[in-house]
Amino acid sequence: MLVPAKRYVTPQDWSRRRAVILRLYLNEDKTVEEVKSYMEEQYDFFATISMYKKKLSSWNAFKNLRLDEVLQILYLKKHRDAAQKASVFFIRNREVDYSNLQVYLSRNPSVFARLEAGATPSPEAIRDVTCRTPPTSPVTLISGRFSPLPVCPAPLVLCNRLLPVSEDLFRAIRIHLDLCFNTGLWSWSDSSCWNTRGQYGPSALLSSVIDRCITAGLSISRQVEPVAVRRALDPPFAMLIRVFRNPPPLLIPKLLSAALHLARIGRREIQILLLQFCRDIARAIFGPHHPLAKFWESLVAIPHPEQQDAIERILVLCTSEYDKRLGPTHPLTMEAYLQYFDAIVREKDPEEQLQSLQHQLEKVDSRVTDGPLLGLLKLEHTLATCKVKLGQQLLDEAEEVLSRFESSLITAREESFRYVWLGYVQCIKGDFSAAEQSYKNSVLAARQTGSRDCVLEALFQLETFFLHAGKPLAAEKVRTERFHVLHRLATLAWVDQENAISSESSSSRPTVTIIRIGSGESSDTWRPSAFTETADHVEGLDFVS
Repeated sequence: MLVPAKRYVTPQDWSRRRAVILRLYLNEDKTVEEVKSYMEEQYDFFATISMYKKKLSSWNAFKNLRLDEVLQILYLKKHRDAAQKASVFFIRNREVDYSNLQVYLSRNPSVFARLEAGATPSPEAIRDVTCRTPPTSPVTLISGRFSPLPVCPAPLVLCNRLLPVSEDLFRAIRIHLDLCFNTGLWSWSDSSCWNTRGQYGPSALLSSVIDRCITAGLSISRQVEPVAVRRALDPPFAMLIRVFRNPPPLLIPKLLSAALHLARIGRREIQILLLQFCRDIARAIFGPHHPLAKFWESLVAIPHPEQQDAIERILVLCTSEYDKRLGPTHPLTMEAYLQYFDAIVREKDPEEQLQSLQHQLEKVDSRVTDGPLLGLLKLEHTLATCKVKLGQQLLDEAEEVLSRFESSLITAREESFRYVWLGYVQCIKGDFSAAEQSYKNSVLAARQTGSRDCVLEALFQLETFFLHAGKPLAAEKVRTERFHVLHRLATLAWVDQENAISSESSSSRPTVTIIRIGSGESSDTWRPSAFTETADHVEGLDFVS
């Protein structure tokens, strides 16, 4: 017997069954798949999942909360809390479930930073979100269905469990930025922002310090004694003292991004040491009442489970502050965004990464934006596209996206990173010959940077590839080279071409400060008095680090 073919629904069918579909999806909380099955069984209503999703979207039938809607809820709640009114919120006349809102806020703490930065919800969110005072009958209060959100003890606090961060933390950041911009410590132009005491030196030194901390995290075995970890961190931490004396504009974003990266690679103990050291050195240099000292003190005091949420909010706040003061296309604003992306967005779904990067690129004017930063932003966009293609099992397209990227847009450091990703894709495809060449190209690019830390990372990736490809002898050869480079990192020296403001020397030659320090093996805190500095005047061309 012939079975009649399915007849997919027409636009008229959607209109006729709209009320039933919305009831099943919204009121009865069925999934799209469950709605589809029910409609087929009860109404001979045949449509694909994709068709359902498009139609539900056109009807504004969203069960999941959206950022602009949550932002509007927080705006309404802030004003109603000030008036000491309890609230129940509705989106398109559908009550907002309190537990769903709590989950959304715990996963997306950046919404609070957006609120704090003065972000405005979309007109659609303002239209769709409404608020009512809940009934006060005992039955209503007990049932929990209409349970109102708790009254906020502070404008930005929804509940203590989600937001343990003291407002003093963010107040300290703003005061610190105000001091740096308004007192002349930082100076800026359309193309840069720098510390006037050391020009670009403190910022470049900070990057070297962070590279060294990450290198220590990747290189030191987790089985070594804590004292050995402290000794490995002595050189970069000693240089961090000089950075704090002349804090560059990206001090907080870069250090927090590095702290999150250390936790991500499983080196929580090094992250703790880094944050504690920042607290101790800020307190020692500026005194306990300075806003920078208060900031680090407050951050270290936050329990670990909530610390990442706090750091995310801080990074968003810094980006917003630079945007407000210098504009969205200023290099400092872009750098702050890239630090936020690296620390937070990179861990999210590739589609979210791509959306965030696309939004940022749309704001950038290539005529006034720093070339390397624009290139790095485009590289991140390319990598996110590559990840999306990998998720779709489109391996050839993923490789093509990376291969056709214009290398002239980026520095040698980013080029090394691009080659690592290209080798990874080729390895997944099973093209080990091409993958090996890409990993070797990564090492060559890293050597052009002059950074031993960058070379170490590239060698580590090449060594890992050889082990995966079943070439233990080649891997051992690379490991020997990597350990040789690592051994040369014992002492760190810095050549600052700029004369420090406090320098009394009339010599025009650069000062090379070689720092060797020892931290007390039983000491729980880092004491600046334990550090010693030796400064010698030498000819710059004769100096070899």
